[in-house]
Amino acid sequence: MSSEPTPDDLPARALAALADVQDPEMGESLGDLGVIGGIELDGSVLRVTLIPTSATCPMADVMLDDAEAALQKICPPGIRAEAVMDWDTAWSPERMAPELRERFGW
Repeated sequence: MSSEPTPDDLPARALAALADVQDPEMGESLGDLGVIGGIELDGSVLRVTLIPTSATCPMADVMLDDAEAALQKICPPGIRAEAVMDWDTAWSPERMAPELRERFGW
């Protein structure tokens, strides 16, 4: 049985939880796509920042909802999950996992 997360290990647990969340259009893990811009514990909020793969990402709301749901499952009582989109940072294929970049031919 897993132990209650501490503030120190919550970001690592969050990264693992996000590995199971797929981009709704590409069907690939958010981590493998390189869209996870940051994870931080800010008081009682576990916040993940996502970088969209395009400036007009039509599934951004779905991706945010899915990320929040995955994070909330690993949050201890009193901590809430929040996912935000960073529309100012440009995503590029270099952010992807090398295996995925190779499979996509980038």
